[in-house]
Amino acid sequence: MDQYYLVAIVAVLIAIAAIVMVLRGRAKPPEQMPAPPAEAAAPKVAAPAPTPPPIAPTAPAAPVAPAAAAAPAAEPHDRITDAAAVATIDVAGQFLGIDINPGPPDDLTRLKGLGPKAQGVLNGMGVTHFAQLAALSPAQVAKVDAAMGTFAGRINRDQWVEQAKFLASGDIPGFEAKFGKLG
Repeated sequence: MDQYYLVAIVAVLIAIAAIVMVLRGRAKPPEQMPAPPAEAAAPKVAAPAPTPPPIAPTAPAAPVAPAAAAAPAAEPHDRITDAAAVATIDVAGQFLGIDINPGPPDDLTRLKGLGPKAQGVLNGMGVTHFAQLAALSPAQVAKVDAAMGTFAGRINRDQWVEQAKFLASGDIPGFEAKFGKLG
């Protein structure tokens, strides 16, 4: 008797799967679908589009006020180049400013307290180089930290910005003196 229940349950599950496939239009593979009627296969020729009426001349636009002066460059951080100092990062992943280090991304996991998953989160925000981390302002650090999810608080606690300043400038002895042996 238990076999009959099992067979009935399997039959009901197969019927439900078949109904779902029919509703989604996947009951038959595309090669088994009926061919469209012959008249549908013939290309339809559209009537030529009407030409738009001529545009009447308009009055000239008012002169535009001159653009405001560009914002002053950020103050250079110690141990990094001026180019890195003016670079900024937007949490949405849009790198603003200049490309401070074209080429392959840095291995951010060299920073103490920053593992592969945290590197993935930073890379998703567009942070791929030590110089980018080193150039973050306190406001930008707060934005990046807020977007770090489960890694929130690590950027300040593990001093990623300060570590990045050493590595961006190539000061390995300074890094190791302050943060320990570089792995």
